[in-house]
Amino acid sequence: MTDNFLTNSSNVTFLEKVKKSLQTCNKFFFSVSFIKKAGLVLFAKDIEDALKRGVVGKIVTSTYQNFTDIPSLQFFSELMRKYPNFDVRVDYHSFGENGFHTKGYMFENNDYKELIIGSSNITRFALLFNMEWDISLEDRNDKIFGSYDLAKQEFDYYWNACKVLDKDLINNYKAEIDVAITRWDMDYYDPQNETLSPNMMQRKALKEIRRYRDLGSNKALVVSATGSGKTFLAAFDARNFDAKKLLFIVHRDAILVSAQQTFAKIFGTSRSYGLYTGNIKDLDVDFLFATNTSMSEHINEFDPKEFDYIVLDEAHHATADTYRTIMNYFKPEFMLGLTATPERMDNEDVFKLFGKNVPYELRLRDAINNDLIVPFRYYGIRDTLINYDTKDINESKLAKQLTSDDHVDFIVDKIKEHLTSSKLKAVAFCSSVGSALSMAEQFNDRGFNAIALSGDSQTGQRVKAFKDLQDEDNPLQIICTVDILNEGVDIPAINMVLFLRPTKSSTIFIQQLGRGLRKYPDKEFLTVLDFIGNSYNRATQIALALGSMGVNTYTDKKTLQEQIRSDYSSLGIKGVEIHIDDLAKEDILAYINGTNFNKRDFIEQDYNNFKIFLNKENSYPTHMDYLNNDSAPDLIRFMKCKISNKKNFSYYSFLLKIGEKNIPIFNDDEIKFLDTLSDYLPLVRPDEYLIVKEVINDGLLNLDKLDGLYRNVTKDTLKNAVHYLNSDKILFDNKLVLNSFSVGFLEFLNDLLNYGLSRYDQEFGDYEGIFKPYRNYYKEQIMKNLLENSSNFMKGTKFDTYNKYTYIFVGLKKDKDKTERMNYKDKFLSSNIFQWESENNTTFTNSTGKKILDTKKVFIFVRKMDEEDGITLPFTYIGTGVFSNIRESYVISKDSNGNDKKVSTLLMDVKLDEEVPLEYRFEFNVPEEKK
Repeated sequence: MTDNFLTNSSNVTFLEKVKKSLQTCNKFFFSVSFIKKAGLVLFAKDIEDALKRGVVGKIVTSTYQNFTDIPSLQFFSELMRKYPNFDVRVDYHSFGENGFHTKGYMFENNDYKELIIGSSNITRFALLFNMEWDISLEDRNDKIFGSYDLAKQEFDYYWNACKVLDKDLINNYKAEIDVAITRWDMDYYDPQNETLSPNMMQRKALKEIRRYRDLGSNKALVVSATGSGKTFLAAFDARNFDAKKLLFIVHRDAILVSAQQTFAKIFGTSRSYGLYTGNIKDLDVDFLFATNTSMSEHINEFDPKEFDYIVLDEAHHATADTYRTIMNYFKPEFMLGLTATPERMDNEDVFKLFGKNVPYELRLRDAINNDLIVPFRYYGIRDTLINYDTKDINESKLAKQLTSDDHVDFIVDKIKEHLTSSKLKAVAFCSSVGSALSMAEQFNDRGFNAIALSGDSQTGQRVKAFKDLQDEDNPLQIICTVDILNEGVDIPAINMVLFLRPTKSSTIFIQQLGRGLRKYPDKEFLTVLDFIGNSYNRATQIALALGSMGVNTYTDKKTLQEQIRSDYSSLGIKGVEIHIDDLAKEDILAYINGTNFNKRDFIEQDYNNFKIFLNKENSYPTHMDYLNNDSAPDLIRFMKCKISNKKNFSYYSFLLKIGEKNIPIFNDDEIKFLDTLSDYLPLVRPDEYLIVKEVINDGLLNLDKLDGLYRNVTKDTLKNAVHYLNSDKILFDNKLVLNSFSVGFLEFLNDLLNYGLSRYDQEFGDYEGIFKPYRNYYKEQIMKNLLENSSNFMKGTKFDTYNKYTYIFVGLKKDKDKTERMNYKDKFLSSNIFQWESENNTTFTNSTGKKILDTKKVFIFVRKMDEEDGITLPFTYIGTGVFSNIRESYVISKDSNGNDKKVSTLLMDVKLDEEVPLEYRFEFNVPEEKK
């Protein structure tokens, strides 16, 4: 008998041991509490290969804590259908409230019996990364093997007690997962709070947070739109965790009381509550609500293990010294970060501080569509009395224009025009403290009760103002402010927001917009009055910000112009109305049409606006900064802009080109390496970046370790990726071509790799399929996904004669006028029919025509136009379909003498397997359905 101690870093890992045992056994029996498809795929092929050999297999798993996922059960169900020698049973409430938590793997052969038992469930992290302990006991001499026999007896008991895996069980379990919440913690029960339950989006977030905890994470960051209930979310998760001692940290004491009240609503009298601020020091309480400054200054008065659960609100401030002090000192069992704008995401920031664990992100459009916040009615008002574009304008002159009698009268008239409630409760964003004071005085002179607040205002003054504004019986109607409402403070009762400043950043615009979207009794929507002035540049930034709220693949200029003309009717956000007056609309459309947004001055301005927003005066935004923010510029745009003659252009080369002074210095070989590796972005498969990370971390390439990390990562895709990396001189002989590099270069390179893989996770996740519908692909990327040489294909059609697949690549010519587009033959006829014309000289009888007639499945890739402002645009994958209604057609061409001649083509309809979703129809010129 031999004993083998297995971990994820032992000479033979647990996963390798299981795979090897499956290859040699003639029977296997697994009893595993948690199974996730992402982990199962790591040895799913080994299971099926064993079953093909006739191996008898039995698996018992559970629905304990709703952790086992549906795809795993569906995979097992399919194997049961194919192989009569395989069977699965499920603990689906079979043992009542007793949790099923076994992790045992048994194998038999004529020569041996083996029992592997320990801590490893079938999840990706358990099989690859977590600190797991397992022991393998093998008997190859037919000796009495008491441990194995006892385990087999226990397995048989479970087997007989559990339910057969079938379609009904899967459907019932799926329905239960969709509504389950308290079952995520079977030990928790609080009869006082049965009526308080999370909304749908909170349930999804809570489930993901719990999943991360079960995978071993002790901290996580949740990104959720302003007003969507992040504090309630934290309270619900603390309840699921059954927190005994909790610390809630904020950076403004004005929020502490409301946070405390939220937790009290969830926990009731089962916990005691207190504040820890500059003036109040409640210590003998279960849940403590503290400011970051007060806690960091008195941190040594607490035991590092004082709190089992810590919440960091507005967690993008976690890079500040006070937050770092708190995070480094305390050792909770779990720490949750909350933020609506995770804008400081580099190797020194929020993502890293929370272990890059982001279980949930809720965009503004999703929060509105799911009724978590109120919709808004936006009015873009052409303000002819303000001149933002004068070169010699300064703050004093601007304030004088803004607060002139005529201008204030104009603003007041617009407020009265759009006021829909008995009491105005407005916030006015001003350009300076002086402007805020003057505007408040002017509003008061015109009968509107107003005050000015700034960052210098005392906390008590701010809290009183917020309370007065919301009080129906209090006369206060308008708060004029500069920056204090940019983050961290919400006044739910706000019913109007006034933009009285030249906001140059779409990011800040979205953030300030979110200030007023909190739900409140009798509040149906937020009114937004935006006094645009004559700044077409600024107006275009706002137009882009509003357009960014769509489902979006790529917001080209034509689509943006169509959105503006139609008042953004295609956004598909419930209750949202956007109105830009005709004069402003005309100016903006003309400006967009005549402007190349990929020119250097625009690119640099977008970069500098984002840098200012991040407060990175002495550094630069990293790759990761551009993720997880609704209004962050698209980093890929910086890499593809035509401000350089380079074929490949990295973010580092971009920073060099615009003269960024705060970047590290790299040599020519390092820059070339970054340029080449950046050309893979945006990733449509993770293989290349996974390989480079593996070589950096381990020095050598081990494809077996990467096989199955994602559903579409296989040995074949990895070998194909190695081929491309060698061709592009990233790898040589399975090692990086760079023999050595500096610490600064490695840090920059890791940030690039993390960006690429994180963006891939966001856009593709663990999608099962070669192409994901409504994601963007360049032709070279499509060929790579098909494991073919990207240089071999340049036409608009590709035939796979072995599988009888046809891939078509078409343009919708949105850069042409509407009349021309109507005559163009490649177009959507309806939401489920696409009309396509073959290449020239195609007939029913020649080879191309025969391939079309023989096609079983069509893959459709569409792009709205070939290029915009000098940048080649990608194709969007629409999905699959079948050819129908194939008929003869022709195009007019010129012969060698310049005379017109007819050239044969075939015209056909592609009947889509899935119709184009409503939210994409505007973007791809899909005709409206006839009612």
